[in-house]
Amino acid sequence: MLLAEHLRQVFALEPESWALEFGHDIYSWGELAALAEAVGTAIGSTGAQDYDPVGWAAQNSPSAVASLCGMLLTQHCAAVLNPNLAPKILAEDIVQQKFPVLVGDPRFWALPGVAAAAKKVGSAGLVVTWEGANSSVRAYPGLEQVGPGPHRPPMPDGVIERISSGTTGPPKRSPQTMAGVLNSLKVGQHRERGVPGEPLRIKASPAIIFKSLAHAGIGSVMLALYAARPILLQEKFDVEATMAAVAKHRPKVLQLVPTMIKMIMLGEVPASALSSLIAVRSGTAPLDPQLQKAFEAKYGIPILIDYGATEFGGVTAWTLADHRKFACKKPGSVGRVVQGAQIRIRDPQTGRLIEDGKTGLLEVYVERRTDDWVSTNDLAEIDFDGFLYIRGRADDAIIRGGFKVLPNEIENVLRQHPDVQDAAVIGVPDARLGQVPVAVIEIQNGRQAPDEDELRALAKEHLAPYQMPVSFKFIENLPRTTSMKVIRSELLEIAKGTKYLPSGD
Repeated sequence: MLLAEHLRQVFALEPESWALEFGHDIYSWGELAALAEAVGTAIGSTGAQDYDPVGWAAQNSPSAVASLCGMLLTQHCAAVLNPNLAPKILAEDIVQQKFPVLVGDPRFWALPGVAAAAKKVGSAGLVVTWEGANSSVRAYPGLEQVGPGPHRPPMPDGVIERISSGTTGPPKRSPQTMAGVLNSLKVGQHRERGVPGEPLRIKASPAIIFKSLAHAGIGSVMLALYAARPILLQEKFDVEATMAAVAKHRPKVLQLVPTMIKMIMLGEVPASALSSLIAVRSGTAPLDPQLQKAFEAKYGIPILIDYGATEFGGVTAWTLADHRKFACKKPGSVGRVVQGAQIRIRDPQTGRLIEDGKTGLLEVYVERRTDDWVSTNDLAEIDFDGFLYIRGRADDAIIRGGFKVLPNEIENVLRQHPDVQDAAVIGVPDARLGQVPVAVIEIQNGRQAPDEDELRALAKEHLAPYQMPVSFKFIENLPRTTSMKVIRSELLEIAKGTKYLPSGD
């Protein structure tokens, strides 16, 4: 069954029940379906061809969700445009991609350079508004029809085109096929409910989504729509707003990245506020095992970590059953392979496969998502029970005078200091040693910068001499993407601006 047919079945289940909540506004499945159909019709009226990719402004807003549904219904590939980028970079992306049609809300079209970029490449433009009882789809003035182009060709098998978060360089585009998307949704739905073959019905508990739709949030929205689960959408993560949503709807599962978990802990949220949860799912960034242990001890809620990537989707995950059996024995693991995925480790020097649990480069194969084994930049190991451990990225590894230093190992130690909100370590050039590690410290809210001697003592207690940071840079907020990943390129610039003492090696 095509995704469009499945989505129409969902819309027809209970048209009057609520499908989407945003702020103080609540929208029904029938209203969502009507606006989605209007968006699909409007795309066709611009002169777009069947299966054309459409530039989709992926903002966390009701109109963006309806626009995505409109593309799914008409089988146009929803190609993500990130409105959170600097306007100049966004405009350059629009010119480079040459989409026949762009769809966004009024805020997107008001961004400097967006309309001019669309006009330059002959893109038609649609403005989708959905605020309270008012919804509309209209052409952007002067961009009523698809221009002469050239434009990107149709994508008959394309469903969505995601973009990476851009933490290590320019964001990369990753088109995803109908078979791959459906497989991921089926795996996600099975993992979510654990009851195969359950009849399609509108769920009572919503998916609370605050991750950016331009990144991980789109997967959460797609899974909610596929599972007929209402969506409580927020523009961004906010502890108070999220706790209010949990109190109102009492969901069983909440998806949180490590930074959000830390914010809940620092916000001293009482255990009673999370009493409805049976699990927290976490991914997209490494979770400090100490933070996981502290959260689980305070709230009595297991954190189920998963691992995947934009290019190939989910690969490994923890289950509740595995957590009950192995949680104390496998700290730091990102779980075991999910249905349809395979993993293996290869020695980067010899090229041979590693089968004795040692660290090497991770390779993955995912049914209907990859044509063959895909090499990653993740340094990883697999233990004898099949649990995967991510030890860092090969391109983040610091080679200090011949010693390999993994930033994540240093960061986990520095986070133990009570005045450290977060820490990120990166290598900077050194004339004698090649590279040396510099630690950029995010200061705990309301506290003074940690004493450097205390940080050095902490590091010396837990790390080898070659792992010791040569200096510490203190900052209020680490540079992050909208999905709360640290931006490595900006981190390097911060670290390069520090003056550090000779390492003494």
